[in-house]
Amino acid sequence: CNGASTGSIDLTVIGGVTPYTYNWGAGQPTTQDRTGLAAGTYCVTVTDANSCTQTACATITQPPVIALSLTQVNVLCNGASTGSIDLTVTGGTGAYTYNWGAGQPTTQDRTGLAAGTYTVTVTDANSCTKTASATITQPGTMLLSTTQVNVLCFGGSTGSIDLTVTGGVSPYTYNWGAGQPTTQDRSGLAAGTYTVTVTDANNCTKTASATITQATDLILT
Repeated sequence: CNGASTGSIDLTVIGGVTPYTYNWGAGQPTTQDRTGLAAGTYCVTVTDANSCTQTACATITQPPVIALSLTQVNVLCNGASTGSIDLTVTGGTGAYTYNWGAGQPTTQDRTGLAAGTYTVTVTDANSCTKTASATITQPGTMLLSTTQVNVLCFGGSTGSIDLTVTGGVSPYTYNWGAGQPTTQDRSGLAAGTYTVTVTDANNCTKTASATITQATDLILT
């Protein structure tokens, strides 16, 4: 695994006159063989009983660093499960396995995700691991509130509706029904129930209704 110290060198010496001594460099062990080595080049000088010497070198290699890149698609509508994560893995030694947590799929990429943080641990063929996380976000809940002014005189058209929209992703569009205005607010309304469907920039929808009342008819006898 990249950055580890699991390398080793098995040195075999023939010829000369035993016993031999081993010089791996200043501060290094004087053993014949070496373990616990990081990547790098290691040279040893062997001296026999007659002070004859011979030098040899060995290079310990390592795989590239495992690198994880996660690209997420966020949830479009609050409470939905339309998020996804595209995971790209480089380095290490193939093939890879993917652990997204207990009970989760073991695929490289993920779809159908709700808002939340997702963590994956990738393991390569040498059992080297790398962990990364991605956070799927979602817009705030779309909320509609209406404030109406009722008709003052029976049979009049003085009612109005003030519509307030929060959450979702602006801009919004307003559908008050076939043949009706597409404005956010309404005025010049007769008594009755009016229903509006608001659609945000992500095509998320929310519906609300308001009922305009009127005074009773003024009757003279």
